[in-house]
Amino acid sequence: MKRARRAAVLAFVALAGAAAACTDEPDDVPVRRAPPSRHGALVDALADDARAFAFADGDWQEDLGDAPFYGLAWLSRRAAAGELDADGIARRDAALAHAKTLLEGNLLEGDVQDRVMAALGVIEYVGASGDRSVVPLVDDFVDRLDSLTRTLGDYIEAGADRSWALRTYGPTAVTALVALVEAQYALLIGGARAQERIERVVALDAKIRERALGDLADVATGRQARGYAFAPGQAGLYDYPNLAMLLVKARLFRLTKREEFRLEARAVYVALQPLKLSDAPARYSSPYAKASLGVDTRDVSTLSSQNYLTLGLLLLFEITGDQRFVDEADRMLDGIAAMRGPWCTSNVHAAACTPTCSAGEACVAGACAADRCTTGLLHHVIDGRLALPDDGTLFCSGCNLQTLYVAGYRRALAGEPY
Repeated sequence: MKRARRAAVLAFVALAGAAAACTDEPDDVPVRRAPPSRHGALVDALADDARAFAFADGDWQEDLGDAPFYGLAWLSRRAAAGELDADGIARRDAALAHAKTLLEGNLLEGDVQDRVMAALGVIEYVGASGDRSVVPLVDDFVDRLDSLTRTLGDYIEAGADRSWALRTYGPTAVTALVALVEAQYALLIGGARAQERIERVVALDAKIRERALGDLADVATGRQARGYAFAPGQAGLYDYPNLAMLLVKARLFRLTKREEFRLEARAVYVALQPLKLSDAPARYSSPYAKASLGVDTRDVSTLSSQNYLTLGLLLLFEITGDQRFVDEADRMLDGIAAMRGPWCTSNVHAAACTPTCSAGEACVAGACAADRCTTGLLHHVIDGRLALPDDGTLFCSGCNLQTLYVAGYRRALAGEPY
C-alpha cells in the first residue's frame, strides 16, 4: 500500500532550508521580516495530529514516501527552537537513524525516492542542530547522485518507462531534484565543498533551461505561459516542473546573488498563474493528479502541490521582500486548512496481514492494530469536495508533515518559533 499509492508527493522535489543557514550569507536575505503568522491554530492542531501517525523504526507508515524529509526536518527545526518534548526528541532521533540507513544503501536498489528524501532530511538536521558528524555520509550520497546525473547528461530522461517519478512528474522536475539537493547542501551544510555544489546547481539549471523552457498552454483552458515543460517537446502546462524550477531559481539567487535568478523566479511564478483556481482562499490546479485519481476535471488540487507552491511563495518573499508573495502564501494556507477532514487507519492501510486481522483492526507495518479514526489534512480536493476513501488515496501523513514544515518556515520568516 505505502509503495503502491504514492501519487500524493513529489518524491523528488527538495524544498528549502530554514531561514538561517550554516553558510556565511549576507544579511540582506531574507530581505525583510514577514508580518506575524496567523496560522498558529493550524500548526497546533496538526502537531497534535502528528502524534497519532503510525510510526515504527523511525519511519512514518502513512507517509507515501516524503516523511524521511519533512518529518525529520520539522522535528529537527522544532528541537532547535526548544519546542519538542521527550517523545518528540525520541522520534527525531529514530527518524535520523532510519534516514542514515537509507543513505547507506545502493542508490539504484530499492526506493530511490526514499533515499533522496532521507538525504534532504539529514541536511536539514545538520542545518538545525549543527551536528556535522553525518556530513561524510551525506557527501557520499550526493556524490553518487551527482555522478549518476552527469552520466545521463545532466537531464534525467533515461528509464522513463520504468520510473514512477519520471512518469508522474516528468524529467524536468526529477532533474530539478538533483539541483535542489546540491543547493540544500551548499545552503545548509556549506564548508569546503559548498562552491562545488553551487557550480553544479548552476550547470543543472542551464541544462534544464536548454531542454525544457518554452511556450506552454494549460490544457483545460488554453491559457498560455512561458515556462518549463514536463519533458522536451511537450507543450502542456504542469505544476510540478515549474514549482521545482521556482525553488531552484530562488535558491540560486540566495547562493549567488545573481539578479537574473531572482527575475527568473518571478517569471516562473507568473507562468503558474493559468493554473490558479481561486483567490480567497488561494488554490491551484494539480494537472498531474487527474490521471492518478482517475478524474476528468480541472478543479483538482492535491495537498502536496499546494504545500510546494506555498513554500515557493515564501522563498519569493524571502528574496524580494514583496508583500504580495507572503499574502498569497497566507491565502494558500487558508485553503490548506480547509482540507481538514476525517480518516481511518483502515482507509489507508489496505494490505492484508497473516493471519487475517479481526473486525475493527487494520494491518499496519505487517501487524494487526486497532482501526483508529481521527482527523487531518486530506490528500486532495476535487470540484470543491474533500477526498473520499473511494478516491483511492485519502490521507498522507507525510503531506501533513509537509504542511507543518511550510507553516514553520512562514513563522520563521516572521521571527517566530519554528
